[in-house]
Amino acid sequence: MNVNQALKRLKVMLSNETVEVKLAEATLVDGTEVYVEGELQDGAILFVRAGDGVSEDPFAPAGKHELTDGKIVTVGENGEITKIEEAGDEELADEEEIVEEAMEEVEVEVPVSEVAAEPAKELLEGVAELIAPFVEEVANLTEEVVELKKKYAAMAAEPAAPRVKNTFAKVAEERLEQTEARMKYLAKLRKQK
Repeated sequence: MNVNQALKRLKVMLSNETVEVKLAEATLVDGTEVYVEGELQDGAILFVRAGDGVSEDPFAPAGKHELTDGKIVTVGENGEITKIEEAGDEELADEEEIVEEAMEEVEVEVPVSEVAAEPAKELLEGVAELIAPFVEEVANLTEEVVELKKKYAAMAAEPAAPRVKNTFAKVAEERLEQTEARMKYLAKLRKQK
């Protein structure tokens, strides 16, 4: 259910007006009755009719469901219809996949006449001449990348800064010494008076 549908339901619940809701109903091959608000289309929410009239009808489970009219409805999360297709479409899709697989496996060798081979050979030589400078440039760039990777690895292995030693004990000792020196000075001043 999207936001607009939720807001619409909330407005209906809060208002005292009666709103006519159009439902598109269908029956699955196994006899289960399902329905959607509005038309049976992609994006609509498919509900399973519970039949007891007390509890709210649940969303249709995710998966493919075949209707009695021959349509196959694919349902995603929270009962949302993601695809509607005819039953024959699925069979055609399966047949197309089989044909594609069979075509991938077939390799045919076609003999090339000497008349056609000479222009093709000249064409390949021309393409090779055009590509030669780029091949050399790619080789140079590859060497540079290898060198840069080595330099990076060496730099990554080095520490970023010298190691910091824990000096908290030393600082505390210095403050204690300063405090003791002040106390001795104050004691000396008192004795002089």
